[in-house]
Amino acid sequence: MAPMKLSLFGSGSEEEETVQLDDDDLVGQLRKTVDAHPDLTLEEALRQGIQHVVENGPKKSG
Repeated sequence: MAPMKLSLFGSGSEEEETVQLDDDDLVGQLRKTVDAHPDLTLEEALRQGIQHVVENGPKKSG
């Protein structure tokens, strides 16, 4: 599966950050989850994931 590339722009900012997600398993799971839920868009899934990290901090390793 091809990597997923994300470009992030701040509101009113000229600054752009591009991130490439090379975890094929995670990208595949994300696509399957979005496909399995007709009301869920890729944009909304990413927004929810970002919101979760903002509210809860990063996932603890181990």
